[in-house]
Amino acid sequence: MKITRLCLLTAELPALRHFYGTVLGLPVTDWDEYANELPGLRVEVGYSELLFYPAPPGHQPFYHVAFSVPHNQLAEAQQWVQARAELLPLPTGGVVANFVNWNAHAFYFLDPGGNVLECIARHDLPNASTAPFSAASLLGISEVGLVVADVPAAVKRVRAETAVDVFSRGPVREDFAAIGDDRGLLILVREGRPWFPTSRPAESHYLWGQGVDYWLHTQWEHGRSPWLYPNRPA
Repeated sequence: MKITRLCLLTAELPALRHFYGTVLGLPVTDWDEYANELPGLRVEVGYSELLFYPAPPGHQPFYHVAFSVPHNQLAEAQQWVQARAELLPLPTGGVVANFVNWNAHAFYFLDPGGNVLECIARHDLPNASTAPFSAASLLGISEVGLVVADVPAAVKRVRAETAVDVFSRGPVREDFAAIGDDRGLLILVREGRPWFPTSRPAESHYLWGQGVDYWLHTQWEHGRSPWLYPNRPA
């Protein structure tokens, strides 16, 4: 499943505009799909759109989002990101995680909104590149985290809503599961489980997304919609 659009909330809209647009050099535009009800930010990441809208007052939402990079350019991606953001250390040392069962390597960093970002090279995808690594080498959104109270129940619900299967490479546990395939995954984690590689407990916040699974167009929504908050920004 390719994740083509992802809508998140943030309390740090100006800082994210600077980070994604100026620091990372991605195409960023002000975005308002709802007639000035929730003016937000649109970030183009390869084949994906990443949308940020202002969080309700008093809320500090954060998420996990992974970006796909060419499977042969993880070292180049690491060097490029490291010149722009501090990489997060792994609990075992170093900064590059080796996901053997997924045949993938990844590293992590934060944006100013506290979102745990990841660049992941999935070596079974035919996306090798010889071009110098740049913002255009962020190929699209590879993963998004959904924080839930009951992972097994959420797996059943999300599968029914999206018609997308559990990731064939696993794992499926009481506190973690993945839905999708190498092209894009919904990562379901139990609330309170720390987001790897940090010690920060995962929190459930509203998000909405769209994807394409070959010929099937699908979408998902998680949490309480900000459009239902009585004090949403004017």
